[in-house]
Amino acid sequence: MKANSTSTLWLELLGGLLVVLGSLLAWLALTLANQTLDPTLEKNLLRIRLDLPGFLDGVARHLSVAGAWMAGVGALLFFGASYLVQVLRVVLGLAALFALGVWAWLALG
Repeated sequence: MKANSTSTLWLELLGGLLVVLGSLLAWLALTLANQTLDPTLEKNLLRIRLDLPGFLDGVARHLSVAGAWMAGVGALLFFGASYLVQVLRVVLGLAALFALGVWAWLALG
């Protein structure tokens, strides 16, 4: 059974949204990683043991990982929506056969 466009439209929409959000997170991570601080501010923050450049670098790394995951999952959903719908139809068909088989086994047994 071939997946039609209406069944894959929502998956493609979700995938596109995830790609856009992932790229926005990557842009934010790049902006944070390239952030320059005033040397006097950095020196004053180090007096109270706050490493702001290190903190910004850590946040940028975590944001880049989250953005990459979101964009990757979004690309899989966007480009593989029809295959995902076909697999889901097979899994749901097997689940229905299993439920009918259990019912028949209990009813006839």
